[in-house]
Amino acid sequence: MNYFLFILLITILFIIYSEYSIGNILFRQNSFGINSLNITSMLHFLIHPLYNSFLWNIHSLDINYPFIVIISSLIYNVVF
Repeated sequence: MNYFLFILLITILFIIYSEYSIGNILFRQNSFGINSLNITSMLHFLIHPLYNSFLWNIHSLDINYPFIVIISSLIYNVVF
């Protein structure tokens, strides 16, 4: 499997899991009260642990995208 496709799959699964466990990150209500896609909010959530240490706590590592990518990359290198 190509590494890029692997990381893309991990990213999609992470976004689905984050939306399920936290909610209202990718799909938010706009000013008209309609659920809309908010990609900037999701991108900010993905990079948030890089400049704020709150998500590096042991209880929130499941929603820490850089941590998930690092662990997934290690698994990829061992398996493939």
